[in-house]
Amino acid sequence: MTYVLGIDGGGTSTVAVIADQHGKIYAQYHTSASNPTAMKSPAFETIIYQCLRALQEQNPVVFHSVKSCFAGLAGVMEMGLEKSVYSIFKRFYGDEVSIIIENDACIALYAGTLGKPGIVQIAGTGAITYGLGVNQQTARTGGWGYLFDDEGSGYDVGVRALKAIVKSYDGRGPETILTTKVLKHCGVENVPELVHCVYSQEHPRTYIASLSRYVEESALQKDPIAREIIETSCAQFIEAIEACRKQTEWQKGMFIPVVLMGGVFTNFELYEELLSIIIAKKQLPYVFIAPKVSPVGGAVIGALQRIERTLAYTFLKQFSQELKTH
Repeated sequence: MTYVLGIDGGGTSTVAVIADQHGKIYAQYHTSASNPTAMKSPAFETIIYQCLRALQEQNPVVFHSVKSCFAGLAGVMEMGLEKSVYSIFKRFYGDEVSIIIENDACIALYAGTLGKPGIVQIAGTGAITYGLGVNQQTARTGGWGYLFDDEGSGYDVGVRALKAIVKSYDGRGPETILTTKVLKHCGVENVPELVHCVYSQEHPRTYIASLSRYVEESALQKDPIAREIIETSCAQFIEAIEACRKQTEWQKGMFIPVVLMGGVFTNFELYEELLSIIIAKKQLPYVFIAPKVSPVGGAVIGALQRIERTLAYTFLKQFSQELKTH
């Protein structure tokens, strides 16, 4: 049996697991966010150390039998902390263990393509696009933060919904069913009260991002304003995806898989429909797919791939089932 260790570290939570090529999980640890762009380096490093220590305590025999480790960590490469993370792993493992430190977007891609080349469009509170070409070149577009970019993110969609609501209230824009839905969500009676509700939140950006689901609901109910917001997001996603494609190499005539990952894509069918309309008009070579496992599963796939182990046919089902039950 081959044991590998995978870590998914991001701005919301951190998950670490030890698993095998069949998808069986032998140790698992969930903890808080681990993005060094939003915390001091010592605190970040402590979280990574705690993950490894917890896995070791849960199953010491399997922990010390691990052959490969793959960590997909948000913010690490931007902050230049790869060596620091590598040194933490080295406290537990010798030179015989393969250790890979990557951007968390990489494991999000692997969660859909199972380790093969492709592009991933991530859209949660923020948004980023990441591509891996056939010759292993990588490219990244977007992800510059909500003050600069994050087009199509939950926050961006939520802001545009709020703008539509206040414009409708003023008479500067058409009526939209978004008004009723968002007022109910916020527990207020009218639009002026909405302003205080949003500004008084401890984390207003996250709160605004949570409103994006009402835009999807309203678009499905044929609200033209909501539909326009979603269509705009899809056009922005295609721009970012195209930028990644042009920076990487692909086989001629290849249809490139694009993984749609993140809370914005809860209604996968809606986005697939609207994105497909755009690429049909532009004759672009994409096929949109949903993730097959969670991002930490993508990390496990990356670890297995590094040591040339093939996934068993049971991997996807068993890994997903065991990750839920731990």
